[in-house]
This record gives sequence, structure tokens and C-alpha cells, in this order.
Amino acid sequence: MGRFSSFCKKLRRDKSGNAAMIVALGIPALIGGTGLAVDTAQWYLWKRELQFAVDQAAIAGAWARADEDTEGSYAERAAQEYAANLTVVADFATQPTVQLANFSGGSGNSVAVSATATRELPFSGFLTGEAATIYAYAQASFEEGATFTSCLVAVDEDAEGAITIGGSSVLTASCGLAALSTDDEAIKVNGNPDINAGWVLAAGGIDDWFDTHTDDTIMENMSGLTDPFEDLSPPNPTESQTARTYSCTAPTPQTTADVYEEVTYSYSYYRGSNQNNANPYNYSNPRPSSTVDATRLDQIVPAGTNDGTVTTTSTSWSQISGNGNNRIWEVRTTTTRTTYSNTYTDNGVPQGTMLPGTYSGGMHIGCNTTFSTGVYILNGGTIKITGQYEVTGSNVMFVLKNGASIDIAGGANINLTAIQASDLIARGVSAAQADKLAGMLVFEDRSSTASGNGNKINGNSATVLNGTIYLPNSGIAFSGTASVTSQCLMIAAATITLTGTTNMTTFCPSDQDPSITVVSTTPNVKLVA
Repeated sequence: MGRFSSFCKKLRRDKSGNAAMIVALGIPALIGGTGLAVDTAQWYLWKRELQFAVDQAAIAGAWARADEDTEGSYAERAAQEYAANLTVVADFATQPTVQLANFSGGSGNSVAVSATATRELPFSGFLTGEAATIYAYAQASFEEGATFTSCLVAVDEDAEGAITIGGSSVLTASCGLAALSTDDEAIKVNGNPDINAGWVLAAGGIDDWFDTHTDDTIMENMSGLTDPFEDLSPPNPTESQTARTYSCTAPTPQTTADVYEEVTYSYSYYRGSNQNNANPYNYSNPRPSSTVDATRLDQIVPAGTNDGTVTTTSTSWSQISGNGNNRIWEVRTTTTRTTYSNTYTDNGVPQGTMLPGTYSGGMHIGCNTTFSTGVYILNGGTIKITGQYEVTGSNVMFVLKNGASIDIAGGANINLTAIQASDLIARGVSAAQADKLAGMLVFEDRSSTASGNGNKINGNSATVLNGTIYLPNSGIAFSGTASVTSQCLMIAAATITLTGTTNMTTFCPSDQDPSITVVSTTPNVKLVA
């Protein structure tokens, strides 16, 4: 026993085998750590490739969805992009799940893609006998690009209140407002108007009034808004260079009467993809009926008019929400009751027949006047239409130069229709330029000084203006009513002011759409998850 005890003490003090012992004890940990590192690197490689593939698939699907020409194939496009980005995990990854998802309060406004890949890892699979599953998910939101037109465009790039709407104005045309001004108050509201413009666009700020009083689409601080006519120059045909003066000829008989006009607007609602298959719809927020009446004394009326009441009814359709078969349509029925009294026919009034040419110093319409087809150059002064006269002109254009302006006052029966391309071509204007100028009723020369008195339209229900009024240097104040028959009424001016009891309930015939494009936005896609 003594010898054995001595041997143990000697063995305990012996350090010659420590290194081998430590290595032996550390080998399992070393092998495990190495195996885990290999598994981690392999797992990370698979995960990274799978995640990249679903990211690219979601983005590709969103881009397809953002284009109306490819929106139906978004799932196929996502699957193609997914497969194109797989290499290492291509043999054991699943087919992707592609579906529309909601994002940021929207409905179906993003594409979500998910996929898995399952395979044993070298080390953990050896120990557990089970395969590892990797999951990847991606979501990309999309916004479709859009083209916006507008029937009221303010082209001044700096003005505060470039479009100002005040008083008890009624603007329910649903064809868009646009202001190129970058001012913080590019579009302002004063008073308590009734506005349903469809969309309101500005390079600067828009009055907060729209947020609480309308359902219009509001887009402020926009880039890309343009003057749709900035590249055009007014025509100067040879016949328009002839100097002319305005005068009235011998009178013709005319009939006058006291006219009481009562206009009632009532509204009904339908749902359907178009007017032909729409059915009555119980709309939750119907517009109340309204009535506007006016009395005009000693008004010129058509020959043969007798004392009595005439009732006319018309309807106009406008889409207010929805899409496809769920479009909601508002149908406005306009009932006009016109009562004539004190009808009287006298020997008539002087008659003016105007020919295209250059008129200097303005003209004050003092009789029933007809403008013949062609281009009228107003060299300074004002063309003023007042009084109880009938003023007509078919296929005409007024070119304003040297500060010339227009002043249309209530009381006159006005029906002016813009010039057409064929009329311009017949007067020596090139076909390319004629196509661009077609439909222009009033065109202020860009080199003209701004009108000191501005331009004014204070019309009534007998004021019919078909065409575009373009005033790049001058403002226009609208304080009456106007209607259309054959073409849309477009106003593009440096500044636009709607005041008083302006009533602009339609800018276009029911079978036409406004065609002035002021901005086109590109689709927007972003990876959000």
C-alpha cells in the first residue's frame, strides 16, 4: 500500500500528458463549433438567396399591377422573377405564394410573396435527422400612374391665390382645378362656395377648406404641372391683317319681354359601369335640390315669343366614385321654367356683321352682332359685350394683343364657338399648327402686356361659350354663369377668380371629356416588408 500511495502521488505531480488530455477533452467542442459554423453559413446563404428572390418577385408583381395593361398578370410576373433569382436553393425551394395585400389603410394596394426552402443541414441534420425549413416573405406597395386633365388652369407660377373661389359660387363641373403657382396658398377659398371639382392640383399649397368640405382628390406641392398651351403661338392669317372697324347697320325688328327664369337642380343616383346599364342606387349622401331664379326686364327674346311659361328639362351624368360595375353616377336634372310677360315687338335694333381682321382700340357691342368665321385680332382696348343684344359667332378666334381684354356682362344673349382646324387650314395655317389651335376661342398673345383692367365674364343662362380661353399674362374674374352646347369650356389664365353667385355647373357636353392634360404621374412601387 505504501508503494501504491507513493505511485499515485508521483503520477499526480507528473505534467507531461496535460496537453494531450486537454486536446482530447476539447475535440468534441471543436467539432461541434465547426459544424455549427458550417450550418450557419449554409443557412444564411439559403436564406439570403430566398429572401432576395421573394423581394424581387414582390417588386415585379407590383410593377405589373401598377400598369392597367399588365395588372391581370401580376402573379405570373412575380413567379417568373422569383424563379430567375434562384440558384442554390432552386432544387428544394417551394413555388411562391403570390397574393394582393392591404397596405397603409389601402385595399389590395400591394403584392405579397412568400416561399420556403427545406433541406437537411450537414451537421444538425446528422445529429437530429431532421431537415431545416427557411421562410421568406416580401411585400411591395404600388400606386398607378395617372393623367390629370383640368378645365380651370392658373398658369402664374408665383401668385398667391392663383385660383380664388369665393362668395356663394357653385362649381360642380368635376373636371379638375390646377394651379402652377408654388405659393403656399396657390388655391384659396373665401366665403362658402359649393365645389365638386373632382380633383384639385397645385404646385404649391391648397386651402384646408377642401379637406372638410369636399370629397375631391387633393394633390398639393406637385411637380410636373405644366401650362398645356405654352408652346403655342396665335395664328396671323392674311385676312386677319386687314384693318377694320366695328359698326352697326340698319335696325331689324326685335321682340322683347320681361323674363322670369326659375332653374331647379335635382339629383338622383345610379350604379353601373356606364350610363346604359346603370340602375337606380340609394346613395348615402345625396345632394339636395336647389333652385335659382332671376328676373330680367326688357329682355330680347326670339321672334314669335308670346306671354306664357315654357318648361325645359335636361340631364347630365357625372361619375362620383367607384369603378367597374360599382361606379356611382350622379344625375343632375335641370328644369328651367321661363315665364314671358309684357312681350313687345318693335322695329328692331341695328345689326352688326363682323369680318375677320385687325380691330384697334377695342369695340363696344351696341347691337345684335354676328362674327363671321375667322380670326379676329384685337390690338389694344377691350371687346365689351353688354346690353340686351344677341352676339353670335361660329368657328371664331379672338387674338388679344397690346393689352387687349374681354368684358362680357350679363344681359346679352351670347353664343360663341371656337374655330376648328379645317377653318384654320383654309386660311393658310399649317395642318400641324391648326390641330393644336383647334378649339381656341380666346388667345392672348404671349408678347402682349397684361391687361390693366383684367378680363371679366359676368354671364347669365344665355351665355354660351364653346372653346378654350387662354390668357397666359392676364387674370380673369368670373362672376356669372355660362353654359356649353358643342364643345367644352376651358379657362387657362394667369390667375382665375370665381366670385359672387357664379354658377358653373357644367363645362362640357355630356358626351365629351375635358382634354387639357396638365400633369401625368408615373407609377410608384416600393418594398414595404
